[in-house]
Amino acid sequence: MVNTSVQVVIFTLGQEEYAMPIEVVREITSLSEVRTIPKAPSYVRGLINLRGMAIPLIDLHIRFGVAKTEQTTFALITEVHGNQVGFAVDQVREVRILENIVPPPSLVTAPFIGGIVNLPDRIILKLIPEKILESNEVQGLCELTASR
Repeated sequence: MVNTSVQVVIFTLGQEEYAMPIEVVREITSLSEVRTIPKAPSYVRGLINLRGMAIPLIDLHIRFGVAKTEQTTFALITEVHGNQVGFAVDQVREVRILENIVPPPSLVTAPFIGGIVNLPDRIILKLIPEKILESNEVQGLCELTASR
């Protein structure tokens, strides 16, 4: 079954390209200062300050098991399970409409991969943002920022 078209933000992690539905992306920002959180899970890079709001920043390289090949320079500020979360990415490539999104093959067991788009010159993996983090993980991250 082929999904209908969807507007996405396309970004890179290492040599791979991923797409996140534009309706969950609240903002794209350059990464500057990241405050680390001692003893946080390895995929939690820390907190970023966005106009006075502390937002947890998730390192998608670690979360997805993708090797870093360049400096992570951007954060996609998204809404996941009703909370703002930042995802650290290498580059933001473009905003575009993807069509002919096919479900991932059965050997792809990552729950956050929602589909694959095979373009003439590249392959893009469409993400399901709410499955990147479990709701209890988001809740725990938001508890870090609640009284700050």
